[in-house]
Amino acid sequence: MTLQAERQLEQTGVTTSDGVRLHVETTGSPDAPVTVLLAHGWTCSTREWHNQFEDLPTVLGSSRVRVVAYDHRGHGKSDAAPIGTTRIEQLAEDLVAVLDEVVPSGPIVYAGHSMGGMTLMALAEQRPELFGSRIVGAALVSTAAGPTTSRPFGLPERFDSAAAFVAPRAMNLAGARMDRRKAVRPWQARVRRPALKQLVFGKHADPTEVDIFMADLDVLPGRSFSGFFEAIAQHDRGHALEALGGIPVEIMHGTRDRLLPPRHGNRTAALLPHARLWMYPGAGHMLMQERPRDVTHRLASLARKAARLGPV
Repeated sequence: MTLQAERQLEQTGVTTSDGVRLHVETTGSPDAPVTVLLAHGWTCSTREWHNQFEDLPTVLGSSRVRVVAYDHRGHGKSDAAPIGTTRIEQLAEDLVAVLDEVVPSGPIVYAGHSMGGMTLMALAEQRPELFGSRIVGAALVSTAAGPTTSRPFGLPERFDSAAAFVAPRAMNLAGARMDRRKAVRPWQARVRRPALKQLVFGKHADPTEVDIFMADLDVLPGRSFSGFFEAIAQHDRGHALEALGGIPVEIMHGTRDRLLPPRHGNRTAALLPHARLWMYPGAGHMLMQERPRDVTHRLASLARKAARLGPV
């Protein structure tokens, strides 16, 4: 049985103001007292949340929670991102379109992984009035408030200037090559998979979860790869976190996260002193797949609070 079949999901779409069709998946009752909205990270898709998509209705009861996940523009099954739209601000506007069409009412718990967490921060910058009225709980998973350009990929600080110069050029070159991609040769696959697994995952990664990550990366448009990398490099929205000050927040980070090292989780927690910070020893960047039960139970805790309290 395929992963999609196991999830028994409903699929729909949302068209943004600039005509991009976003792929949306839902499960659970539309009349549930709370919706958990899942937003994935750079190069990934809704599939990275498959454990939570399947398990949250079981933990909470299918009539007690509705789970919604969507693919960012230029990712997964959503339309490609038009030129000039690979921006975190644009992702926040897309998020509003999803909220308006798919979750027009009721309390929402938002869970954002990596770039998905940055999307929430951009929304907080643009639409702070939504926090407490619509979004009543948030989980920030392996993400950063910025800046993200210092000590990238775990490099020592002395390499910052070199990395800032080289990384965008390397990503643009990689993106161009992705758009001209051909079948991966066996020797390339043997080299690429272990390298990416080491970079993105922590210790003892499940091969099936690595397969999901690799499959999403294999179909990612080059423009999304390079364009959103540049957007992430420019992300710096610590000031926007003030909008989250009145809602419960769970911050989760792996101690072996090489893409966004754990200092980013610590900084976000310092900016949100009421939030709960969870550090997972040995885990990498893909916490939803590496520590699925923990992430599910953190989201379930937020959903229970939201269902009990409603808008705060």
